[in-house]
Amino acid sequence: MKSQYIKLLKKQISKLEEESFDLEAWKTSAITVLQRIFGESDPRAKQIDNLKIDYSSWALRDSNANYKPVETAKLKGKEILNTAIDEIEIFGAPENHAAEVLGNDFVKKLQNMSESERKKHFESMKKNELVELLMKLTS
Repeated sequence: MKSQYIKLLKKQISKLEEESFDLEAWKTSAITVLQRIFGESDPRAKQIDNLKIDYSSWALRDSNANYKPVETAKLKGKEILNTAIDEIEIFGAPENHAAEVLGNDFVKKLQNMSESERKKHFESMKKNELVELLMKLTS
């Protein structure tokens, strides 16, 4: 899973160099990828969402002559995704938390049950339901 996540993030980085680059479209796909890997509340997704191309006269006036708004946004996006890759390489792929995968309501229901109630609940499930549940947890 670790190598698949890294491959996915590198693909997002390569999209930054495409000739038909569109920041808003790229942000949407990058946010989707980050949330898929790290969860809905990942701060990097918000950082990507906040990227913008600033053509305001103040930004151009206050910057040096080498300021290129599109390149600046691309560089920030690339750095955010490289940080995510570094995190995966150092700490490993994040684990899918049951609540994120199965839904908060289902997990809360299970947590409110005693061990014997949980056992009965799982024993009463059909084989295909158990297989589906396990597939969600391992994907």
